[in-house]
Amino acid sequence: MRHRAAALLSSVLAIAAATLALPAPAQAAVEGFKVTITQLPDEFEAGAGARTVQVVASTDNEGRCRKVRWSMVLKVDGVDLDQVRVNRVENDDNFPLRVQSDGDTARLTDVRFDPGSLCRGKTVTAVYRVAFDDDADGKVTFQAQVFDATTRLLEEASASSRVVGERAEPSPSPSEESESPAPEESQVAVEDEESPEVAAPPAGTGGDNLSANAAASEGGVPSLLGPGLIIGALLVFAGVGLLLRIRLRNRAPKHQQMPTGFYPRTE
Repeated sequence: MRHRAAALLSSVLAIAAATLALPAPAQAAVEGFKVTITQLPDEFEAGAGARTVQVVASTDNEGRCRKVRWSMVLKVDGVDLDQVRVNRVENDDNFPLRVQSDGDTARLTDVRFDPGSLCRGKTVTAVYRVAFDDDADGKVTFQAQVFDATTRLLEEASASSRVVGERAEPSPSPSEESESPAPEESQVAVEDEESPEVAAPPAGTGGDNLSANAAASEGGVPSLLGPGLIIGALLVFAGVGLLLRIRLRNRAPKHQQMPTGFYPRTE
């Protein structure tokens, strides 16, 4: 009884190990299956958001449908593996992956079978979201493989993309800045030439100066009314003062003088 239990446990562990083990590099593909990388950017911009890599498997073989497992092999050139971020997406949710890396190569294999089934006239799709750190610069190669339940390679496909660093916008040269004036300055200059309006007074000037500037801008002859009124008032005050003085003199009492040459006689 104990030997049977031990044998059963060994069988279960072997099956589990075979199920979760990473697929070994395949020697040959099975006829009648096709894998196509249908979506892959020509360039990945380092430091930007994740881009989509999509792979589709199909078959024209008749017979029963197959459950399959995806495995993606990434090979980088000029980029470190720790600068790469990959998520397998299924129904807008992350799909668990088992990762194995060796030098510049990493293999990402589905922990579970793909939710779909590979049948004739029916495809199975794998979607990956891939991003690179902002200091990455080089090349990446994607090798998509699809395996059946016995970890047998059915088909594979590969493609490569560039990984470029962040592109800084070139700054204009000093000559270009001097040749092209700012639109605001040009507009102000045109308005000053066309408008005859009086310029605003400098900072700190009062309302009297503003009124004086406005009067001068009318272009008329300077008025003499103000000085004439002042001189006329002075003359009027002088004339009134003179008349008052003459009148006061006329009212003053006159002193009688004794006739000269006659002296009273005294006895």
